[in-house]
Amino acid sequence: MNMQTLDNAPLVNNNNNIINTSSNQDENQNLENNHINVGSQEKILHLQRGYKVWYRICIIFGISLVVFIASIVIAVVARLPGLFALTGLSAIGILYSFVMVTCCNGFITISPNEAVVYQYYGRYLGTVKDNGYFYGYPLATHQTVSLRSNQYNGNRLKVNERDGNPVELGIVVVWRIGDTAKAIFDVINYQGFIHTQSEAAIRYIGCKYPYEPVVPGEISLRGGHEIINKELRQELEKRVRISGIIIEDARVTEISYGAEVAKMMLQKQASNATVYAKDAIVKGAASAVLKSLDEFQKNGVEFSNEEKAKYVTGMMTTLCMSSGVSKIMSA
Repeated sequence: MNMQTLDNAPLVNNNNNIINTSSNQDENQNLENNHINVGSQEKILHLQRGYKVWYRICIIFGISLVVFIASIVIAVVARLPGLFALTGLSAIGILYSFVMVTCCNGFITISPNEAVVYQYYGRYLGTVKDNGYFYGYPLATHQTVSLRSNQYNGNRLKVNERDGNPVELGIVVVWRIGDTAKAIFDVINYQGFIHTQSEAAIRYIGCKYPYEPVVPGEISLRGGHEIINKELRQELEKRVRISGIIIEDARVTEISYGAEVAKMMLQKQASNATVYAKDAIVKGAASAVLKSLDEFQKNGVEFSNEEKAKYVTGMMTTLCMSSGVSKIMSA
């Protein structure tokens, strides 16, 4: 029994460890999900139209002023002290109208593609996205946020591509604010945030791919523009999701080798171009010589092997001889 108990004890502990490990994984997953979901949520407000508020203020002020003057006159002429209570009520109405007019902070004008974020003693009240003239919260502070599309032209960044060669990349990002609460409260400066994350995204993409394809069909910075731009946009959307910013477009605008290796890479490209050009010349000359021999045979002209060798040598030398290339000038 003792041996059986001892043998079973580790199994129980292992099972407990497995259960604890799975519980920790679930807890970590929940924490990650909660961390992702934590953040400000935009709440849309609908305010009263400003002209309606002005209309009510004018009516209250006019009625209160008439009642105030009439009650004083009647109370003095008719000697009715009880009317002074009505005078006090009308004075309250006049005071209310005066306070509403002086609290002009409550009246706001919202232009198209703008939003106003309201805060009351540090508490987020909501966002107004309607356009027009409104009366909001006089004692609350508000901040105007533009919902228009913005364009960020990134500076040329020097990045080491996948093979370690320094390259310079330029980027253009078109973005706009989608969630005003996240943009205002979840990041310190949303404009600086998008600039920093754009540079981080282009550095990540630049380090992931080579400048030129090493293997035929390989995705490169120079050749795979659509794929590179698509992946850049996806990477940037993932990075700025916490700020409530919507990425409308992201593109790599400039790609070039760094100044350190630019001269060497140009020489390499020139050498490759020369090799390809020579290869094309040799293939074209060989094809022309073979076609000419076929034409001679069709016309009954026979060559010995020695004569063929001399003919081929002379024709290949003539056709493959390097000649200067001059620029054709337009008239």
